Amino acid sequence: MSRIFWTCILPEPLIGKYKLSFAASNFSFNLMSGGGFDRVYSMMPLYVGGEMDQEAFEDNRFELIYDKLRKRGGFLKKLAVLKEQWIIFREIPRDSVIWFYNLNTLNAFLFILLKLFKPTVQLNVIVLDFTPVMSGWGLNRIYLRFINMAHGRICLANSSLFKSYNNAILPGVIPANHEGIPKIKDPGKNFLLSGVLSEEIAQLSLVLKTFSQLPECDLYVTGNKGDEKMLKEYSEKYSNIHWYGQLAFPRYMKLLHKITFQLSTRDPKAPENQCNFPSKIIEALLHNRVVVSTIHYPQLNGIQYIEVESNAEAFLQGIQTILRMADDELLTYANQGELVSQLFDVHQWYKIMNDIEGADIH
Repeated sequence: MSRIFWTCILPEPLIGKYKLSFAASNFSFNLMSGGGFDRVYSMMPLYVGGEMDQEAFEDNRFELIYDKLRKRGGFLKKLAVLKEQWIIFREIPRDSVIWFYNLNTLNAFLFILLKLFKPTVQLNVIVLDFTPVMSGWGLNRIYLRFINMAHGRICLANSSLFKSYNNAILPGVIPANHEGIPKIKDPGKNFLLSGVLSEEIAQLSLVLKTFSQLPECDLYVTGNKGDEKMLKEYSEKYSNIHWYGQLAFPRYMKLLHKITFQLSTRDPKAPENQCNFPSKIIEALLHNRVVVSTIHYPQLNGIQYIEVESNAEAFLQGIQTILRMADDELLTYANQGELVSQLFDVHQWYKIMNDIEGADIH
């Protein structure tokens, strides 16, 4: 059987230009790194339009499906998304297996087409980021039904929303090649907040306010979708707060290896955080950093990380407690890259994919 991967990626130099998620792109490239797919299709989010760089069509790791209607904008750009799914549908051979990176507006039509007209194609979903509809109506109610109609699922987070049969929980994927990662020998008083910087995902205002009261340690911030005015004001007023904007991946890696603590400060009450897992956590653990999280993650059992509460007073006290820890104690939370690699290596993913694909769900 041919195994196909559907995702949203571009060559690394173009990810920032077209405002794709670096975390999502890294995840996809990590999953592809072991050679476990016979074919990879990439589509762009709805907001991407206009002329596409030729480099995007020349990358031999994937086939970009990008219809010329996207250049026209407006309704025609939305129509292009349906046309692109039709193009992929026609190319997918019967009796193949497809794995979707999430299930949403960009691939739901393709899912339906395959389900109805090519029933021998096995449909599986990797659920990385899903926001449940808390009340009323929303498209995610439909997409949730499709996810549970799939043959199998790999979810990054535990949730009773998803059918438990033929379902696996894997919080992240480690690429096939990851040599030369430095270990922490002397823990420093430096923290990194990175990625999506919205209040629901990063609690940015809480983090900035907290570190403005802790001049003895440094906070480095990089990412997007945050309040840039607030970030600039804090970085100009407080010498221990450093705002870098959105960094290209090599520069981000250089910064990551400079710090000791990776912050994951998601709001535990926000719907956006109920059915996902921060890719930054696995990335930081692989790179031997110490993870500080406002959410407890059962899928990390056996891995050491520091949990802190997310209300203002408790969060400040939690960081102060970390700053008082002896180096020996801090190092018990560091240098877990080899363990994380054993648990979530790309070949472990392929093994679980094989198990899911081979399961009889009838």
